[in-house]
Parts: sequence; structure tokens; C-alpha cells
Amino acid sequence: MVKLPEEYLERMKVSLSGDYEAFLRSYEMPPEKALRFNIRKVREETREQLIREWKLTPVPWCPDGYYYSEDVIRPGLSPYHDAGVFYIQEPSAMVTAACAGIKETDLVLDLCAAPGGKSTQAAARAGVLVSNEPVAGRARILSSNIERMGLTNTVVISAWPGELSEILTDSFDCIIADAPCSGEGMMRKDETAVSEWSPANVALCISRQQEILEAAAVMLKPGGRLVYSTCTFEYGENEGQVRHFLESHPGFRLLEQHMMYPHLIRGEGHYCAVMQKDGAVSVPTALPEPSDLAAMLKKNRIHVLRAGLERGETKQDRKGNSYYTPSHAEAMARVWDADRGPKINIPGSDACLRYLRGETLSTDDPGLSVCGGEGWLTVYYDRYPLGLGKRVGGIIKNHYPKGLRRMS
Repeated sequence: MVKLPEEYLERMKVSLSGDYEAFLRSYEMPPEKALRFNIRKVREETREQLIREWKLTPVPWCPDGYYYSEDVIRPGLSPYHDAGVFYIQEPSAMVTAACAGIKETDLVLDLCAAPGGKSTQAAARAGVLVSNEPVAGRARILSSNIERMGLTNTVVISAWPGELSEILTDSFDCIIADAPCSGEGMMRKDETAVSEWSPANVALCISRQQEILEAAAVMLKPGGRLVYSTCTFEYGENEGQVRHFLESHPGFRLLEQHMMYPHLIRGEGHYCAVMQKDGAVSVPTALPEPSDLAAMLKKNRIHVLRAGLERGETKQDRKGNSYYTPSHAEAMARVWDADRGPKINIPGSDACLRYLRGETLSTDDPGLSVCGGEGWLTVYYDRYPLGLGKRVGGIIKNHYPKGLRRMS
């Protein structure tokens, strides 16, 4: 069992009262594992196949989420993961975007987005998503996950919430604020969360969360929804934080809140509250193009990492002839049935893993289905896109990004 800080345990004993012993016993259980299907990409027959073969069971609060057991399957090793068919995500964390009520007419902001679980979940249902991560290194991981899932309706940026609120007043139909927290819901699976816990850190988190919520309140449209969440059990970071916000912002009302403890649900634990800003819900208007939105943000000195679909480059050779080099993002956003360009399909995992390791393929490889002539082509696994290759005669040179290649 994880050795937990004594002061943390004392706080939980007071908070939970009669439920404390059951809560404590939950730390004797292994962490729950889950994945969430990418509804923008997965075909129903694939979903049904994986549910059956991997013995997946539903996550009650997320229609696309499923528990798995590592005794049966390691989903991260499957080529379907590289193809963006699903996202591996802690199950209770799926509640935030599931509660947001996101519609395809919505302009959505995810304020603290890395590594991307909630953003990829929100973007799958939103019209346009602005996915923000203030820490630059984490923002790059976020951008990579957006790309893997084949999402083209997302602008990825890196800015502090206060910077954004200065230029984006009354702008979003929905804002997700999955705020940095003391991480008590991570303690069962992450020893770092245990070592970093302290009353001082809890107080620091409360202060940061207040700043984030202040910025969100400015940026939300009248009638819009603010979804606040944490992965901690601290009253001051959860119900107390929301109570303080509502008292200081009478123009907001609480629609729902959920405190998910690991002894009551199958998950590590999460808190989520949905609030609505007073005012008439605006009639849906034409959504901005990600490229236009990105241009506006750049003009205001906001760092933009991704602006919708990142396209390739047109260059000239020494003779002045133009040629186009497609991007990995373009490949990941393609759909087999709609792709009229050159392509190959790899039906089996062995050849697919060779491609993911960066190896060259041959048109003579068994089962490989090749459509089109020489030059650039999209490589698919079971008709899901993986990346790019370049055919020269019977050889398909590997252009899978080196930073994504598997070691074995």
C-alpha cells in the first residue's frame, strides 16, 4: 500500500467520516485503466471487435470510454493507438468533457489542456476548439496528441490564462478549466503526487485555481458553460473553490457537480462542476476558421503551435520546378474511403510494426494493398492512417516521424 502523508490522512478522516475506512482500503487496489474511442475516427466494426477481443467494459459516465485489464491487453502497444483510434485516459477524468454538453456549433476553450485527454474528447464533439497549455514543453506533447487523433478543428496555443482573458472577452460557448491541483487523485498510481503533497501546496493550488477561474469568467459568453475540474479531494480546491467563485460572481449559477471518490467508483477520483453564466444563450453563428483564429492570436503575441490542419510545404528544385511535401498531420486526418490519392493498406500487425519502427516496406510484402503509382502515399493500418511513405519502384521508403518511431 502507498504510504500516504499523515496530515493528508487526517484531513480525509475528517472529510469522509464514516466512509474513511472504505476510502483507505481503496489504496490497496491497483489503479484502474481505461481508453476512450475517438468518435471522429473509429468505425463501429472496429469498436465492436476491440470490445470483444480485449474484454472491454463500459465507463458509466462516458459513452465512448471503456475499462481494460493489462492482464488481457496493453492497448498502447497496438497499432490502433498510433493510428489515433483511441486515447488512453484515466477513467474518472473522462467525466469533465462528458459533462460539458458540447455541441458541434460550439467554440470551446480548454484552458489547461496537456497532455490532451480532455481536449481530444472535447474536440471530437466541438465545432472549433482552442486548446491551451501554458507550459511550453507540455504544449508540444498536447499538439502531438491532437495530431495523432486526426483532429483538424483545433488551435493549439501556449499562454497564461490571464494573457488570453485580455484579448478574448465574451468569446467562448464553453470553457473547460481542468486546473492544476494538489493531485490527491493521483496518489494511488504516482508516488510523485505523494511526495509533493503538503498543506502549503494545497494553498498554492487554491490561489492558482482562483486566477484561472477569474480569467475563464471573462472569456465565457453570456449563457455559456464553465466546466471546472480537479483530480484532488480537497474541499478548498473543489466545492469550496466553486462556492467562493459563485459568491464573488453572482452572474453565474451552479448546474451540477460531482465528487468522485475511488472507493465509490472505478477510477482514481475526480471533481467536476458545471456552471452557467447569466444571459441569453447566443444564437449559433458561423464558427471562425482555425487559421483566422490563429492569425488573430499570433497578432496578439500568443504562441500558436497548431492552427487546424497543418499542411505540408511547396518548394522548388534546382531547376525551378515546384514540388509538394505533405505533412504527417495531413496523413493522420485522412479517411481511407475518401482518400483518392496514392495509398497502401497494411492488414497485419507485423508489417505495421516494421513501419512504426521506421523500416522500409516492399510492394511485394504479403497482404499489402497498394493503390496508385510512385511518389508520396499515405500508409494505413486496417484502413486507419498511420503516416507517410514514398514509393520508388517496388520500395516504399519510410517517412514516419523519427520522434514517434518505436524502439522495438
